[in-house]
Amino acid sequence: MKLLLLILFCLTSLTSSINAECGLRPSYESFVDTGKRIAAGRFATVGEFPWHVSIQSNGRHICGGTMISALWILTAAHCFGEEVPSDLTVVVGGIDLNLPLEEHKPHSLILHESFDSMSMENDIALILLSSPIKFSSRKIPICLPFVDDINAWQHCWVAGWGPGRAASHVLQKVRMTLISREQCLERIPQLVDNVVCAELERGGRGTCQVDSGGPLVCSHWNTMKWFQVGIVSWGEDCVEKPNHEILMSVYSYRDWIKTKTAISGKPFFMEGLDNGADIEVIPSRAETQLVFLEYSLLLFISLIAFILV
Repeated sequence: MKLLLLILFCLTSLTSSINAECGLRPSYESFVDTGKRIAAGRFATVGEFPWHVSIQSNGRHICGGTMISALWILTAAHCFGEEVPSDLTVVVGGIDLNLPLEEHKPHSLILHESFDSMSMENDIALILLSSPIKFSSRKIPICLPFVDDINAWQHCWVAGWGPGRAASHVLQKVRMTLISREQCLERIPQLVDNVVCAELERGGRGTCQVDSGGPLVCSHWNTMKWFQVGIVSWGEDCVEKPNHEILMSVYSYRDWIKTKTAISGKPFFMEGLDNGADIEVIPSRAETQLVFLEYSLLLFISLIAFILV
């Protein structure tokens, strides 16, 4: 009887880890590569940041953002005025803005009601798309963080096409290290609440090419999952101090995200999918290999149980 309960427990545990869509990089890594660092270098390659989007006005990149579901884009409030520009588009599915990419029109824009453009407090915004993104190996939503502890994350990166005339048409990436609020306060005494701080990892390049509104993503130990820990808000002068970045803490705004999306009638669910959206999810190599290993283990446990009985 105890053995049967053990088998049922294993089955439940294994099944719960299947069907996870957010935070994967199916066209970039396989199960055997899980937890390894993103390759060094200045430019991203296809599939490294499949959740990253370009927010554009009049065909020009203005800010970065992330897919958190098929209908919702997470970005920074300071990227916008009070209303959505009539020519605003969200471009998804690629790293080279010179190539034809998939475009989505916004339905509405939600700025944080307490956003302060002077202090940059509550610098967070949501874009509701007019039509859902069909996920694929190059279009994957990011996971939202489940803990408020900088020690829980490793291998953190920010990416972007860069601001204004300095923008690159190819997505660039920068390795970052999260630092404590106490360390951050020593350099920035006017630091507001609900932020996380990161600094350039030793040996890395400067952060001047990073997008406002773009994500800081980190892996959770050696899993294949990536989580958006922060939203790029502002940094110190790129010439004098090119290694410090202030980001909105996504964990601090999880309730705000759930509340605002629910009020809109298109609630966001933590698994990264919208209720009722017509979504096509293509299984990743990493997921497929993980499922194969899990079912193989389950079969082995069942075989042992049969022999013992």
